[in-house]
Amino acid sequence: MKKTFAKFTPLILLIVLSGCAASYRPINPTTLNYNSHDMQDGIALSYKYDVLKERGNKKYANKESRKGVRVVAVKLTNNTDTTVVIGKDILFYSAQNQLLPLDPMTIKESIKQIVPGYLPYLIFTLLNVSTSDGYSTHVYPVGLALGPGLTIGNMAVAGSANNSMLKELNEYNILNQDIQKGETVYGIIGIRDLGYSILSAKKIK
Repeated sequence: MKKTFAKFTPLILLIVLSGCAASYRPINPTTLNYNSHDMQDGIALSYKYDVLKERGNKKYANKESRKGVRVVAVKLTNNTDTTVVIGKDILFYSAQNQLLPLDPMTIKESIKQIVPGYLPYLIFTLLNVSTSDGYSTHVYPVGLALGPGLTIGNMAVAGSANNSMLKELNEYNILNQDIQKGETVYGIIGIRDLGYSILSAKKIK
């Protein structure tokens, strides 16, 4: 019996595996080892780039450079004698240039997986498997299940991953957050940057 579908199987698997949607793995900034540190005006800042890549979120990490966005995990400790508010009393800087951290929704919209981008998987709906025993040929329309299944499955995974990312970005959104005297807070911020700028958090005098 000859299976004409077999020779196309490696190509189909390559297309599916290389382009499939990916789930989201949380950054969880409280568990990271921070490799960059700065102290300004009693505000201690530790931060870490490439946190999406480190956690295995390759699809999101690949979009950072293309979209000019850097997702950064931060740790802030208030060593002053007063309560300070991030974004009001405390501002982020790269050298002497003030940075305006992006809100969670803007970060998500910049690097999200495009859910409709998996609609082309519907092309697999046209796929048939044919077998022959030398006397007759049988055709099986396997694509009727494969095409919609791949499409719906990938769109569901991508949509769920985007929502999970946004949920964590909101959970660790420290913009406008109070930091009490002696308190340490952890957050995730997004900045417009194509490189890896040296960051600092300065108190407004």
